[in-house]
Amino acid sequence: MHIKRLLLPIKGQRVDQDTLRFASSLVRHEHGSICLLYVIEVPRQYPVDAELPSEVSKCENILRSAEEFLKSNKVKVDTEMLQARDAGPAIVREAQERDADAVLLGLTYKRRHDSLTLGGVAPYIIEHSLCPVLVYREAKPEEVAHKARETATSGTESR
Repeated sequence: MHIKRLLLPIKGQRVDQDTLRFASSLVRHEHGSICLLYVIEVPRQYPVDAELPSEVSKCENILRSAEEFLKSNKVKVDTEMLQARDAGPAIVREAQERDADAVLLGLTYKRRHDSLTLGGVAPYIIEHSLCPVLVYREAKPEEVAHKARETATSGTESR
């Protein structure tokens, strides 16, 4: 897969740094570029174009930090901030408008009711995106990984 234009939505989560490293390795070989996208989800009680200074400030800091990291790794980058009701449709639309070769989603490791959960945004993007969607899930947190190792070990000892 040749990726010249990669759309990378970020949100200031712990998985972002790993996702940035992975994204830079994906586009570096093709001398491609990354569009960093931050979507501010505007609550329904406000107009979609409402001024949200604290969210905008947070967004600008996150985008600036990520942009600096990518530039230090010699990757072409541009940034975009959008305000929308829902992040999923905004990300899909942005990928189409930018003619992205792929979207890379960074997911934190979350469990709900004893199962891994992807949240609401990732499944929407995976289903509706016209371009390929790559998913980078962070490693299991140590306490989860330790519990999984114990379970695997106790299961093999009883055989």
